[in-house]
Amino acid sequence: MKLFVSTQYKEACEWLNDGKLLAYPTEAVWGIGCNPFNQQAVLDLLQLKNRPMEKGLIVLVPNVGRMQDFLQNLPKQNQQVILESWLSPKSQATTWLFPLPPNLPNPIPTWVTGGRENLAIRLISHPLISKVCESLISANNPYGFLTSTSCNLSNVLPAHDLQTAQQYFANYQNMAFLQDNTLNFSQPSQIRDALTGEIVRA
Repeated sequence: MKLFVSTQYKEACEWLNDGKLLAYPTEAVWGIGCNPFNQQAVLDLLQLKNRPMEKGLIVLVPNVGRMQDFLQNLPKQNQQVILESWLSPKSQATTWLFPLPPNLPNPIPTWVTGGRENLAIRLISHPLISKVCESLISANNPYGFLTSTSCNLSNVLPAHDLQTAQQYFANYQNMAFLQDNTLNFSQPSQIRDALTGEIVRA
């Protein structure tokens, strides 16, 4: 079976827009994602990971400018903490759990939020994946969101390189692979509540 492997973010974006799942490097480990506004792709991802929809999904965003709808309703102090966590040098990425703003111009589908009133968002530090997110920006995906779950099967560690990702998913026909290295962060991302600052997942 042919494996879809590329080093080009534009080709990865085309695969995502065609409904494929994409395995890709992040800050610490590899992830699997899809276009979150493509319902069938999300359902395929949830089935592959045996993940209940009710848990919701993390989405990646390419830059702070795409986050204004989510930041503007938070207290200024909270906004500053979030921006510092994203823009300062660090060894662990931070995902923030944002309350869904009222009257979003493009509502977030329930198959992404799990029916909850919040959404887990991370500004992606990886430059190649940031370009993928930028390329996903469209009328249907104005934020450039890309879903992010760990690249692994049940009861095995997340992949840290392309070879391991392919070993896990080479037989899955709807998977493509974007080749690059992780940023060698020491830990997978933590999740924090954007309103309280509470650590939801260390």
